[in-house]
Amino acid sequence: MKISRLTIAAALSSVIALTACDKRETPFIRPSTITNNVVEEAEVRGYNLFAAAIKSAGMDTAFDYLGQYTLLAPTDAAFTAAGINAGNINALSKDVLRNVLRNHILAGRNISGNLLLGPNAAYGNINRDFLYTTTYVASVAGAFAGTYFNGARLTKADMISNNGILHEVDRVLFPATGNLTATLAGNPNLSFLLAAINRAGLAGTLNGSTANLNLLAPNNAAFQAAGFATIDAINNADPAVLTPILGLHIIPASVANTNPGATGGRLFSPDFRARTYNTLLAAPLTTTITGTSPRFAGAGNGANSAQVTSANILFRTNVSNGSPSVMHIIDRVLLP
Repeated sequence: MKISRLTIAAALSSVIALTACDKRETPFIRPSTITNNVVEEAEVRGYNLFAAAIKSAGMDTAFDYLGQYTLLAPTDAAFTAAGINAGNINALSKDVLRNVLRNHILAGRNISGNLLLGPNAAYGNINRDFLYTTTYVASVAGAFAGTYFNGARLTKADMISNNGILHEVDRVLFPATGNLTATLAGNPNLSFLLAAINRAGLAGTLNGSTANLNLLAPNNAAFQAAGFATIDAINNADPAVLTPILGLHIIPASVANTNPGATGGRLFSPDFRARTYNTLLAAPLTTTITGTSPRFAGAGNGANSAQVTSANILFRTNVSNGSPSVMHIIDRVLLP
């Protein structure tokens, strides 16, 4: 069904009304020589897939005449890494595209120098959701120095248009789409983990948590390397064996909040530090940092630490908890 310009305008305007109480925007007078709107400016600046996605979703005409916006524009490389390219973008569901794109759009003009430092300061987007921004200085965070939205680094800032501002980010910011088990079920490479959670009887506890969780999610190959050759092997395993293993992969909010780079219980990838974290079942988890990637090991892993293969995936733990939890996919099962 074709969505009209007025329908899009009404939807965007209703969200702007919800976020109008945010006073963090600084008044700005643009030079008269700047005539492109934010979408046109994104295209001119070379964010081709971002601009193409906005057009394919039918959202481009709304920016001809509406308000002031801050657009977080993923690079073409970020879209390609997320499986979205020029060859398939027009075949994607318009509703899915709109949901993803709205996650990148903040009402108002948010210049990078005026962003709240965080950690994990919440900014409302036009998806009726939040993005979490943190700025780290080099003396505190070393290689993680910089500004992040949901763990994605802001790599270029403050590109001005006639009705907003663009910031470049190095990753597509997908919104949370469901609870933990629904999120795992949507990724065929995490089917062994989902089976283990169900076998251990932890699905209800994790889905119903009223606090945020940080999940280190071993992929299927990691479970196979740990001796679970098939899902049947997991389904036949002793839950008393699986439970402490799974507990080692979960850092609860109460522990995450003791980290200088976390509030709300969220640990995005740049928030991790070289330290020991207590996990859901109180077993210690050792984190080290290699370059800009955290690595993890339980006492049973020895020197064989797990590395992150896909970071900062959001999920919900409870319908009443609007704040998202964070998952990082890893390549090794952590052993207590």
